[in-house]
Amino acid sequence: MAIDDTHGLGYELVDNDPNVSVLLATMDTTAKWDATLRLRLWERSELGLGSGQRLLDVGCGLGEAALALADDLGVDGEVVGVDVSAEMLHVARSKAGGARCRVRFTVGDACSLVEPDDSFDVVRSERTLQWLADPSAAVAEMARVVRPGGRVSLIDTDWSTFAIDVGDDEIAAMVRNAMRTERGRPSNVGRRLHDLAHHAGLAPVARAEATQTWTRWNPDETPAPDGCFSMQSLADDLVATDQLAPAERDRFVSKIHQAARRDQFSMQLTMYAVVAAQPPA
Repeated sequence: MAIDDTHGLGYELVDNDPNVSVLLATMDTTAKWDATLRLRLWERSELGLGSGQRLLDVGCGLGEAALALADDLGVDGEVVGVDVSAEMLHVARSKAGGARCRVRFTVGDACSLVEPDDSFDVVRSERTLQWLADPSAAVAEMARVVRPGGRVSLIDTDWSTFAIDVGDDEIAAMVRNAMRTERGRPSNVGRRLHDLAHHAGLAPVARAEATQTWTRWNPDETPAPDGCFSMQSLADDLVATDQLAPAERDRFVSKIHQAARRDQFSMQLTMYAVVAAQPPA
């Protein structure tokens, strides 16, 4: 990845993106965030998967989360992963050889799943709803395909929680204000997961959250903090929303880079999770 890469890391149309390799590498990095790992451990405990069950991962990406859960399903279980990106599924399939149970990865639409009603014991979706035009339609589809008494697990980011501290109150306030408003996608869906599950007819049974924190970053070595967008991309977003004057773009980026070089840089972002049950028939 080039040091001056300013890609915005959008995941709406991965396969048609000229920076698809950057997107795949970033997906791999975000899967290793402390916040991601903590919520996956919590999810595994709450789901209590058993031998012979069927698991559907909607927006499975590179497949590592679904394949980790496959260990709990035994040889008679099955994992099905659905994602809009054939490139991501190619990577997922390459990892599936050692799975204990049957595994199937398929290209599909989260808002129109090609799976029968009541056909899975557990359905999960992680960091996917924020990229969909209609998250409620996707959760309704998950509720449709999970059996009575089954569970649905939703994990997603809330970008309204994004905060940056470089010792400059003006920059911190500018970023905070810009992130509060959703533009073009439901980027702040994380804290709405409980309501989405409830409106789909599911009964939320547990909730959790985890905050990812960055405290060190060398802008001379990598274009962005691990798994995040570059500061050039952030500046472009602020300019596009009239939070930052175009003439101030380079100065904004330079201030953040200089603070990071002085070890005066930190960022935070919170992810939310809910596990909900499909009421018994």
